[in-house]
Amino acid sequence: MKIKLDYHNSQPLYQQAVLQIKRLIVTKKLKPGEKLPSIRVLAKELQLNPTTTNRIFAQLAKEGIVVQRPGLGVFVTDTPIPFSLEHIQKELSRQALSFLVEGLRFGLKYSEITKILDQQYQTLQQETR
Repeated sequence: MKIKLDYHNSQPLYQQAVLQIKRLIVTKKLKPGEKLPSIRVLAKELQLNPTTTNRIFAQLAKEGIVVQRPGLGVFVTDTPIPFSLEHIQKELSRQALSFLVEGLRFGLKYSEITKILDQQYQTLQQETR
């Protein structure tokens, strides 16, 4: 599992790792049912405290992305937890607002912000091939 953390990024390391694991799942580099490294192994690979690595897995489990099986490990879920359309819209709206505010804060125009989103979508599409 390839995760690269940016120690100069303002985003907390555990959030970077959560996003990268989600990306690996979306691009099908991690498949449903696949076992993730143990807390200790991942902590060593990422040079993080095991408590931080545990937080990564806890966040992914809370979002229904992984399931923790005592004594067996952590696995990508076969069937994600179904969320209501209202919950999904609320969560994506929150994240979209954050993305939009940051883009505007940097002085970008709306068209430039949406172009970034389109480019990221294209990148993810290419990664799934």
